[in-house]
Amino acid sequence: MEKEDLDLQIGNLKPFIYTDFGNRNITVFFDLHMTLTDGKVLSILSGIKSCQLCPICGAGPKAFMQTKDVNSAHFKARPDKLKYGISPLHAWIRTLEFVLNVSYRIEVKKWQIRDENEKKIIEARKKLIQKRLWTEMGLHVNRPKQSGSGNMNDGNTARRAFSDVTLFSSILGFDTDLLHSFHIILIAISCEYEISALKFKQYSEKTYSLYMEKYPWYPMSPTLHKILIHGAQIIAASVVPLGCLGESASESRNKYYKSDRRSHARQNSRTNNMADVFQRAIDSSDPFLSSLFLNKRQQQNQKKKIPKEVIELLKVPNVEPHSDHLNTSDCSTDTDSDADSLCDIVQPFDVQLEVEEC
Repeated sequence: MEKEDLDLQIGNLKPFIYTDFGNRNITVFFDLHMTLTDGKVLSILSGIKSCQLCPICGAGPKAFMQTKDVNSAHFKARPDKLKYGISPLHAWIRTLEFVLNVSYRIEVKKWQIRDENEKKIIEARKKLIQKRLWTEMGLHVNRPKQSGSGNMNDGNTARRAFSDVTLFSSILGFDTDLLHSFHIILIAISCEYEISALKFKQYSEKTYSLYMEKYPWYPMSPTLHKILIHGAQIIAASVVPLGCLGESASESRNKYYKSDRRSHARQNSRTNNMADVFQRAIDSSDPFLSSLFLNKRQQQNQKKKIPKEVIELLKVPNVEPHSDHLNTSDCSTDTDSDADSLCDIVQPFDVQLEVEEC
């Protein structure tokens, strides 16, 4: 199995010792973690038989609908499965698709639809919602792309939809508070600041209880279940903030791979074609070449202030007090003045990327 081969190679890595001009030794140790894993691949690695099951605990749709206790034995996490992390970009997309699917069925309040009349009701409501999203928010959802590859549900569409929760809620007929909670959680896992596992757990449990109260007839999607139930556990097990492992950059490279295959690679065989694309990707990812356009990319990124609710979920850094600074009691984040200053933090969680959906 490819995963076992990779694990063997990682286990055989030896520390790299570099000697600089001053005859000083710098030792580099390697600690590799397999993250940004595709959902289908994660299902195989987790040993589950269906993408409808949670890769962390193995629970399925019936358990999602019947279990209201977040600490239930049905949701007991397997510790070795927490290391794969969360894919923030796809979390936005999967959450958008989830709330749309719930909204389509609000009139019938059923998960599985077999009656022909109910199918017609759902189809009519779906067309109405799609029309309103286009006319009122300029968004195309659940429609195939003109190129024929994938659909219109991408990261940009999801972020724009959740950016105006009130309007989005009125179009879908979905609970506003619940949509707002989803939005806060999605921003939190996308930002590159360290999140408090305890605070995130409390906020997620409150969101989960609200969902079970409002929509007990529709099972939560595996992605949303993974975030709300196991998100705090994944945060505690992660070596870096979840946003640092975001797949936005790798997804945005897809359009370059297509261009390179078409215009900058040999066409005489598939092997030569893929080899040329790989070599060009290696060249373009060189740190020196990437740094040449770093300032331009930073200027293109549209940064927004992190909402106050997200700030409250972040872990307070441990800073040693200095004699020429305020006392630690004066630096408490519980005061309104400090909360306002913290809200000035900006983070590129809403960078507009051209995403090619897998």
